[in-house]
Amino acid sequence: MKNFSLIVLTLSVWTSLDLTAQESFSLEQAVRYAQENSKSLAIQKLDIQDAKDQISEYYAIGMPKITGTVGYNHFLNIPTSIIPDFISPSVYGVLFKENLLPERDIDFGSGFPAQFGVKNSLTAGLQLNTLIFDGSFFVGLKAQKMYSELIRKQISQSEADIRYQVTKAYLTALSVRENMDVLDKNIGNLEKVYQEVKEVNRAGFAELLDVERIELSLQNLRAEREKLQRIAEFTLNLLKFQMSYPLEKELVQSQKLGDIVNQSYAEVMDPAIKINASARPEYQVIEQGKMLADINIKRFQASYLPTLTGFITHQEVLQRNNLFDNKQNGWFPTSIIGVNLNVPIFDGLDRRAKIRRARTVSTRTGMQLAEFERAVNLEYGNARTQYLNALNTLEARKKSLALAEKIYQTSQIKFKQGLGSSVEITQAERDLYQAQANVLESQYQLILAKTDLDKALGKI
Repeated sequence: MKNFSLIVLTLSVWTSLDLTAQESFSLEQAVRYAQENSKSLAIQKLDIQDAKDQISEYYAIGMPKITGTVGYNHFLNIPTSIIPDFISPSVYGVLFKENLLPERDIDFGSGFPAQFGVKNSLTAGLQLNTLIFDGSFFVGLKAQKMYSELIRKQISQSEADIRYQVTKAYLTALSVRENMDVLDKNIGNLEKVYQEVKEVNRAGFAELLDVERIELSLQNLRAEREKLQRIAEFTLNLLKFQMSYPLEKELVQSQKLGDIVNQSYAEVMDPAIKINASARPEYQVIEQGKMLADINIKRFQASYLPTLTGFITHQEVLQRNNLFDNKQNGWFPTSIIGVNLNVPIFDGLDRRAKIRRARTVSTRTGMQLAEFERAVNLEYGNARTQYLNALNTLEARKKSLALAEKIYQTSQIKFKQGLGSSVEITQAERDLYQAQANVLESQYQLILAKTDLDKALGKI
């Protein structure tokens, strides 16, 4: 019993640890998670199956179809027909001619009733119908397959959009987090300086004003950190939202901003690079739409052609007064084979109007394609400029940071030696913090510019 209790306790601990475990994501892992868990993508992937079902449904139009029929009739009263009296005139005519009876006018009446048929009739049959030729059907079948391909390309576009949005959200959250890390480090350093200046003040080698100035700087840093903490929570929740990740679960970003920047450095800008708009998923979607519009024209044009269908019919009829009396008549077969040719002559200009409309759609889509190519070239030029500017800005700010660090260290040495004032330390400290923030901001802007550049090149 004790062993069982121990096992239950162990399982409970493992379960609680699993529930509270944090998941760690690199940028690529975050993108992959978003693509695998996106509800909109899941819905679009169902559209692929729907497109396949539509193809099967459309293909069934041209497949042979067999129908079976069974009919049973029971006559409560067999239909009665009036049969003219053709016997009496013939008999009397012979008698008159042979002078056996004197010739005279005789009213033979309107005829006599007679019933033809049997009480029961059972009919069983099979009919096969098949499409032999229909030009619009075969063109439409090709259009259905192209539509399925359009759905796949739209999903690729959605995946690229998700990658772009998750990348930006990941970088934003990462930038805020690393700003907090730098701020924590600065707060720790300033607390040490604050304690040192307080000791110097007690020894009579520093004024109380120097202590208060550093204390004020420390309070400002702590207030800035509280504000940044709230921003960090928001940006991390935004990342979770873009990833379709549960908001209540913990998420850890495993990469550092500097690592991603180094990846960008590794891809050297080639001045001779040429933009290829067809690499963009949006281009492929528009292009597929243009192809669908063109084939739609062919489908309507093909509807002017005749359609040919064939059929085979076979029936067996059983007519008896007693269906179960095998001594009566047996089954009587009937078989027919034939074709039907349907030739369109005049449809009220319906096809003509549809062809003109389809041509308008094709022309409009072609114009959208050309306009998109122009937009991509402009987007690429702007993204490339932004990337180069961000690259130069980062290099300049790194130099400024190195200089700010040197000035800050020098001011600390001078203050400890009694050659400087707390004003110099405070000013150098502010310059250092600003330089650190500028470098982080430049790294963030560089990666965003690289992301926009990759998007323009169709790499996202």
